[in-house]
Amino acid sequence: MERIRIFGDSILKRIVYSEQDNRYRTLPVEQVNELGKALDLEIETTTIFGCTVTKGMQLLQRAMKKNLECDYVLLEFGGNDCDYLWDQVEQYPQQPHDPKTPLPVFSDMLITMISLLKEKHIEPLLVTLPPVDSRRYLDHICSSGLDKQKILSWLKDEKTIERHQELYSLQIAKIALETQTRLIDIRSAFLERKECSTLICKDGIHPNEKGHALILETFAQYRRHKSTSRKLSSFSFDAPVCAGF
Repeated sequence: MERIRIFGDSILKRIVYSEQDNRYRTLPVEQVNELGKALDLEIETTTIFGCTVTKGMQLLQRAMKKNLECDYVLLEFGGNDCDYLWDQVEQYPQQPHDPKTPLPVFSDMLITMISLLKEKHIEPLLVTLPPVDSRRYLDHICSSGLDKQKILSWLKDEKTIERHQELYSLQIAKIALETQTRLIDIRSAFLERKECSTLICKDGIHPNEKGHALILETFAQYRRHKSTSRKLSSFSFDAPVCAGF
């Protein structure tokens, strides 16, 4: 049985937003364990709600100091990195604001993590970001009392949230190409569905239970394509890497 370690944020922690309880909860881990058994994989997760690539680097380095032993490490970051400190945006809407992790810093950190893993002969895997819903997310961040109009005056267009998040997902795909790292494209799996919006929680940024089922299905398909995988040299952005791990 091969071993995979996942470092990431609330997406692969399988966090969903419960409208009924008005809070976040974690989906049962049994589904992940069952998937691991079916795919002959031992899956271990190190995922933290709100985790950025900077924190992910610290967790990875800590694990390596403890002699990280696995065949693969999946790196899932970007969703929190591209986010902003919305209270600061609302308070100073006429000023420029950087995301939590500016794109160049995000890129450098992710590339460094890939290099560290390859030096230890552990194969890194990257994953694209699931899409978000700008309107729902803006409503969600303003539900705590922030002034939506002030934030909109800074954004100019609420769709800016979606486009900015997409920029980070595209950067992940670009890094996969440049570093010859395998990529699992869960974003396309969402976008291929006409009912894509029904796969996202009310908060606009977390996949719901259907969305998480699709993520597991995408991972399973990726793993099962091992025997028919294409070489990374044939990678293109309209034909994402589907080589098995």
